[in-house]
Amino acid sequence: MQNDMQYMRRALDEAVRGVGAVEPNPPVGAVLVRDGEVIGLGHHQQFGGPHAERRALADAADLGNDPAAGTLYVTLEPCCGFAGKKTPPCTEAIIEAGVSRVVVAIEDPDPNVAGRGCEQLRQAGVDVQVGCGETDARELMRAYIKLRTQRRPWVIAKWAQTADGYVALDSQGASDSELRQWISNEASRRHAHTWRGIVDGVLVGVGTVLADNPILTDRRHEATRQPTRVILDATLRTPLDCRLVTSIGEARTLVATTRQACRDRPATVDRLRSAGVEILDVTRKPVGGSRPEPAGLVEGVDVQSLLDALGERNWTRLLVEGGPTVLRSFLDPRLADELHVYVGPHEADDPRQPRFDLADVLKAGRYVETAAEDLEGDTLFILRKT
Repeated sequence: MQNDMQYMRRALDEAVRGVGAVEPNPPVGAVLVRDGEVIGLGHHQQFGGPHAERRALADAADLGNDPAAGTLYVTLEPCCGFAGKKTPPCTEAIIEAGVSRVVVAIEDPDPNVAGRGCEQLRQAGVDVQVGCGETDARELMRAYIKLRTQRRPWVIAKWAQTADGYVALDSQGASDSELRQWISNEASRRHAHTWRGIVDGVLVGVGTVLADNPILTDRRHEATRQPTRVILDATLRTPLDCRLVTSIGEARTLVATTRQACRDRPATVDRLRSAGVEILDVTRKPVGGSRPEPAGLVEGVDVQSLLDALGERNWTRLLVEGGPTVLRSFLDPRLADELHVYVGPHEADDPRQPRFDLADVLKAGRYVETAAEDLEGDTLFILRKT
């Protein structure tokens, strides 16, 4: 029905408002309609808080509207009761309110729900329809769906490059890392910081830490949470006086390293831990003979094992901001789900500087461009894996 899609779009708009605040739960929106009028709106606002369906019902009650015989549009299957659940089931609230029809965009991929919520509603006499707005809902909840089905976070690889494919500029010998970084303009940097405020973690290699001494936080005034900073460091070279360590009070830092490094440098491990840094062993078993390193291995640090470990922690999104070596470790085996590439108008044409060119990525055929956006002179290209 045309009206169903109209109200589901409204529910999707509601759901977007929760992105970055509800993870590892999904962003969900709900719209309550009766006699062709919207009588209640709601979205999941924060992790651990009331779900969208209960918020829409509460909104209707606050406005003096009776939801009985109404239709509820919700972007994800309403939750049902299961062992360990921390919030009350939304199915019970819907049934108690007398809602007669529920339109659901997609069933919940969480195996604790996975169709049981819809079935419970049907058994109570509620008319349930699934699939309205499915494509848009899956796109909005792509990170949640991956976490629930693959037990890994959605990986976004991000870099800025010159028009001719260089990822660093020669700042006429300047040692200030800030000067070396600004290939992209302020609008691009604002956009990148918005994503830092959404993801669970931002990852770089220790080479970037040593060269640029980044802080990797969301530095917008409106920032409400900070990502965990992840350093790939196979030999524990992370300096105690780098900003990722000295700013522990502002955001957490995790060093992903190897078992051998922890054995070889126990004093370094102790000092980093004393400074508040978490040390995580993500060693992969060695490959015998002269075979090349497996895809996803960065100087002994196993990126795939790291993604598994982050999935166990219910991380929904990881932003990779490393240099060419780290980027390749995610792109070559297609471990990155999405690419954000900020292309500035400058040309470096300097063989002394590192290159990582979007044109080469496209030529390899592992990723395809899905969108492009002008950012006040820079161009943001968004790609997805094929």
